[in-house]
Amino acid sequence: MIRAPRIPSARLGALCATSGVVLLMLPGVVWAALGVELMAMAFWLWARAMPERAEPMARWSWLRRPAMALWLACALFMALPELRQMYAPVVGHGPSSPFGVPSFVPAPLPVSRDPMALLRTLAALAVLWAGLELMAALPLSRPFPDLTGPVRSLGPWLTALLPVTGFLVLWRQAELWTTAPFVREVATVTLLLAALLAALRAYTRRSLTASLRWLVVFDCTLASMLVARGVVPGEIAALLWLGSAGGRLIALAAELRGQAVRRGAQLTRLWRWAGWLACSALAWPLLYDVGFGDGRFHPLEFAVLMSAVFVASLLWLQRVVEAPERRAVARPEDRVPLISRVAAIAVLLAGPLSLAWVWKRVMTDPLTALIALVPMALAWWPIHRARVVPEPTEPEPPAGPGTRDFALNTFRAVTVVERQMAGAIAVVARLLGAPARDLHSGDAQEYLLFLVGVAVLSLLLPLLR
Repeated sequence: MIRAPRIPSARLGALCATSGVVLLMLPGVVWAALGVELMAMAFWLWARAMPERAEPMARWSWLRRPAMALWLACALFMALPELRQMYAPVVGHGPSSPFGVPSFVPAPLPVSRDPMALLRTLAALAVLWAGLELMAALPLSRPFPDLTGPVRSLGPWLTALLPVTGFLVLWRQAELWTTAPFVREVATVTLLLAALLAALRAYTRRSLTASLRWLVVFDCTLASMLVARGVVPGEIAALLWLGSAGGRLIALAAELRGQAVRRGAQLTRLWRWAGWLACSALAWPLLYDVGFGDGRFHPLEFAVLMSAVFVASLLWLQRVVEAPERRAVARPEDRVPLISRVAAIAVLLAGPLSLAWVWKRVMTDPLTALIALVPMALAWWPIHRARVVPEPTEPEPPAGPGTRDFALNTFRAVTVVERQMAGAIAVVARLLGAPARDLHSGDAQEYLLFLVGVAVLSLLLPLLR
């Protein structure tokens, strides 16, 4: 008897993750749901392959929630085609099925005459929920960038892959949630808070690996805000995100493979400039739009976003320093890796070239554009020349409260308040859903009553339309 070849769980998980990312690049909401489902399956397979698999499997079981939210949105659009009647399809942008490009423009239909407005908002919130939770922008998934993935060698890098998944969901499904005004405002406020908390948390982490994971979350939130506010076209927002977040991912992978981006003073300076320019190109149009978008100055929004951008830029400039040489005799070919230099040049050019395409369209006032550039420029003020700074091997003795303690306490206070609010909402939801759970408690006779109730509801729904 010939046995079929057995594929290792690690390789099968890598295949699922790669397939999930490819599906997320497709425009339909069904493909997004399948992509997130495959990503959750990849983490499940990786956790299942570990020696002690109970804890990792329970730790990453929350990845099913974003997939369920996307399936809910997909079911609403497929089961109720009337949800699309208040939108007119754009000519030349493909079909309007869930597998196609859902490109629509709002029609002048009053909300009072639209009985499907609530369901449309629910579908948009489901898509937004999936993207935000994958980007650690919700209380239920806020701590995951502090964890390592369920693979020993690539665990820290795999965690940074989840916010990338969240941005791809929000970017490719932008037409489904940015057209709803309420959902768009919720997304803007949530992403602004997530960007600030990601920058603060990255500042509190002492290792470069942990800081890079939170900086990837920061880049994804900024790019999602560009999509939510419509500052730049979607393709330009994706290119700006690719330059900034892609550079962090490359630096994180190189940090796990012998600190390849920090070998030598010249390569370190090149990567420092590349990461700063990419982040500046991503944050500059957003700062301009948030602070001076509609012809007047918004001090609160600009201050919050400016603080987050300043902290993120400062972290990159201070943490990317030349790695100490541990060999007695350094080999010349290891000092300046060709791949790291090519990647740094690509990151250096990606953001500014993408921003140059929309310079005249976005930043019409040169003075306010220079003001929006101030946070990134101020990050260079405390920076000295590149020097070898050994990473701490032992915990430093406490030296009194400082800025890092303030950032850590702020992050913890916000997360505690978020968990309490989420717990209160869950209690209210359980109380309101108690009558629905009482319809069927598992008994066979009560199951017939449950089916009768569902049948009556199916008869009443067409009348309620």
